[in-house]
Amino acid sequence: MFLTGLSKHLKPTVRFAGWRDNKARSLPEAARLAQALADAEGLPISKTLARGGQGAGTDGWFAQSILNTVPVYGTSGAAPERIDAAARSGLLLTGGADRVGDGPPVWQGLQVKREDFARYVEWLRSVW
Repeated sequence: MFLTGLSKHLKPTVRFAGWRDNKARSLPEAARLAQALADAEGLPISKTLARGGQGAGTDGWFAQSILNTVPVYGTSGAAPERIDAAARSGLLLTGGADRVGDGPPVWQGLQVKREDFARYVEWLRSVW
């Protein structure tokens, strides 16, 4: 009981000036914020990626991870729509994490909502 009440005070609170409002952000920007958060908090996943020699491809790993973990929105026609999990599975990001699919883009202008990013960050903190 004591630890439950104390746990919210023990969580690191790193704020990013890039996401003060409730608007969505592009997937590449969300990936950079996730990577910065993992580095700032010393999360095990950032150390694992650094040891794995990923280097410059680390932000691509975070973008693909966000795509596979939380809802992502993109445009395939006229209006933005949620890309469902079945459509996301097995697809790889192209165009600097701005579109999904090989050849003609299936979805482009990928966006992540703030509440979905918060869920992703909670998942990221739980990865060992």
